[in-house]
Amino acid sequence: MPRASGYQFLEHVTDAFVEAWGKTLEEAFSQAGLALFDTMLDVKRVETTTNLDIDTNGHDEKELLYSYLEELLLMFEVKQLALRNFTVNSITPTQDQIMLKGKVAGEPYNRDKHYGKVEVKGITYHLMEIEKRPHKVTVRFLLDL
Repeated sequence: MPRASGYQFLEHVTDAFVEAWGKTLEEAFSQAGLALFDTMLDVKRVETTTNLDIDTNGHDEKELLYSYLEELLLMFEVKQLALRNFTVNSITPTQDQIMLKGKVAGEPYNRDKHYGKVEVKGITYHLMEIEKRPHKVTVRFLLDL
């Protein structure tokens, strides 16, 4: 029986092509965050000693996904945080944008402990998709390695 939420890596010649899904858009985005960090490090080794709020926005759902993943990547690159828990609490449309509010948890990054895998240079719009069906939302995105 397939899992209600999760992610997998799809085949791509040079980059990481990710498919993440959940019952809701919030769950799919949460799984996308986990997949991003699983690309860069061993998320099973990350302890959740630091909790942070995440707030971002976009003009449409694709831009919101891009902004969310970019914000997470900056937390890794600038704040040197290894993250493991991703909870998108709400995705709310307003008059001119869509707002995302959530929480992430992890700890300071340690290459020896977290077994750094590959460097993600950035998030791209290329091949980005958001597919909504009853009881399942799937997002696909490409990570530039």
